[in-house]
Amino acid sequence: MRRFWPLLLFIIIFAVIALKPDSTAVDITKQQNDSPQRIITLAPSITETAFALGLGKKIVAVTDYCDYPAATQDLPKVGGFINPNLEAIVGLQPDLVILLAEHQKIVEQLHQLNIATFVVDNNTLAGIQHSIQQIAERTNHQAQAAQLLNIIQDKIDRIDNKTKGLAKPKVMLAMGHSIGDNQMSSVYIAGKNDFYDDLISLAGGQNAYQDKRLKVPTLSAEGILKLNPDIILDIFPEADDHDYDLESVKQQWRSLDLVNAVKNEKIYIIEQGYATIPGPRIFLLLEQMAKLIHPEINWEIEQP
Repeated sequence: MRRFWPLLLFIIIFAVIALKPDSTAVDITKQQNDSPQRIITLAPSITETAFALGLGKKIVAVTDYCDYPAATQDLPKVGGFINPNLEAIVGLQPDLVILLAEHQKIVEQLHQLNIATFVVDNNTLAGIQHSIQQIAERTNHQAQAAQLLNIIQDKIDRIDNKTKGLAKPKVMLAMGHSIGDNQMSSVYIAGKNDFYDDLISLAGGQNAYQDKRLKVPTLSAEGILKLNPDIILDIFPEADDHDYDLESVKQQWRSLDLVNAVKNEKIYIIEQGYATIPGPRIFLLLEQMAKLIHPEINWEIEQP
């Protein structure tokens, strides 16, 4: 049974990321040329990246919310994403803790305990790709990173080639709801300058929300009508990690019958474990989104 990953927590984390300034990887360690053997990863995205790079045998603990791949379920847990247990971390004697940019306070606490840290920023798709390279370089797994990044770039290039020159429909990506009795009372959506905005663009659409002042806007039904997207993508983690009734969610969307996406039956619910985790698997979401945004393309035939 996977640990519960509430959408509200995801949205809070996403908003916290939005408030942090852009950053590059930071390595605080006495011996920067060593190869760490006891690694703790403090975010699901970092855990997925580490396993994708072949570091699974060196990971000694993860957070309560790290449940992919399956091997993580047997690892010790060191608390939540926002409030990890420092005593548990110290007890495991790590020689490296990998964190995200928004973990600044935790980084400072670990430094006081003389524990080496490595900070990455995966707030954008470019940041996700860069963090893969950075973690690989810090752990001497460059060959694995090169292979993984080539696969990712091939996927991006294939989608770009197929959607090039096509019209870009307005896409609204929803990532959480406050649902009233008969309609959506408020919806959290993807704003500009984050990995969801990047995904929409790469998948051949344009973000229906163009205001750059808010990264995680909240819209009412009236706000959604004003935005009037051509396509609505509603993102959920896998079934064990949320408690929404998706049939009810679909009915709520259908009540907004003046919105183009509703009128044209272009509301798509995506329920996948990788859909809310900005790690290597987020590029699976890119491919899925591209097929929904441009169903007119024959995705089985490769471009010459």
